[in-house]
Amino acid sequence: MNVSKTVPFITILAIWLVVLTPSWSGQWETLQPVGDFDFFSVAFISTTEGFAVGSDPFEYEKPGAIGHTTDGGKTWKKVDNVAFESDLKSVFFLDDKNGWAVGANGLIVATDDGGKTWEPQTSKVGNGLSCVSFVDTKIGYIGGEGETILKTTNGGRTWKVLTGGQTASGFGDDDTSVFSAIHFTDANTGYVAGVRITPSNQGQETLIQKTTDGGKTWLKQPTNTEDILEDMYFINETTGWAVGENGVIFTTTDGNSWKALDSGSEEKLRSVRFVSANTGWAVGGDMGVNVILHTEDGGTTWTDQSSGKLFAYDVFSIDTNNVWIAGQNAIIMKYTK
Repeated sequence: MNVSKTVPFITILAIWLVVLTPSWSGQWETLQPVGDFDFFSVAFISTTEGFAVGSDPFEYEKPGAIGHTTDGGKTWKKVDNVAFESDLKSVFFLDDKNGWAVGANGLIVATDDGGKTWEPQTSKVGNGLSCVSFVDTKIGYIGGEGETILKTTNGGRTWKVLTGGQTASGFGDDDTSVFSAIHFTDANTGYVAGVRITPSNQGQETLIQKTTDGGKTWLKQPTNTEDILEDMYFINETTGWAVGENGVIFTTTDGNSWKALDSGSEEKLRSVRFVSANTGWAVGGDMGVNVILHTEDGGTTWTDQSSGKLFAYDVFSIDTNNVWIAGQNAIIMKYTK
């Protein structure tokens, strides 16, 4: 008897679907439609309650705004009676009560009641602040333009200027550093990332610096590149990632040396977040381009999860089931499996 060796069409179809279906099983859901202001940074204090900071273009005198959600990001409202004279660029919560946000013109605001009220803190500087990191309710650090690094040992009641503090002029004639990201793993050990701009020799270089004495001294950690770094994140004392323009991603596993990873993208990556040594996201893009990259092997390989045309400013995660992206035109997205 002749037995046909033809592979059934349904089998071929199944194989084809397996090959072409992305390896990731989740999807990104748009929670917040286009709104009035851009969310530059987002942080959640639980799976349901979170805050986003940014700029309201329709508020000319006080554009700095804070959004609040209590339903996991599905709906957002501006925090009542909160508006600031400068844009807010970054928000950080230490726990469900204590949080800080920083922005343009040396702006620092803080809450100790879970975001119900926000009070300004005196930074002693007038240049742009872009990143903030606290290790406990007392000790915190802020980075920004003009080589600026600030430190507090009393929760922000007073801030000390460790370096810089002058309005950045590196886009003109003077050499300077711009810090886009700051992360402290304990009270003494921390990192800043950004770019060193040197008009004196018409150059610039990727900048990562480390301190082990609470910011008194900083040691440069070379990458041998020129790309501007936008964000960094550590999951423990020695394992971290940094991302930036032209799709660059670096990783360290010893806290001292950095290795370049292949992101598969040439777009600007603005934010990075990991929930474990293996699982993380890098997001960004630019006008008309959304970039969402996902890895499950520590960054060795990245899967493209890009969705829509509104670019992402920030990614925040609690665990693999609770990951949010904040972006252009108040877009908020959540990853669901």
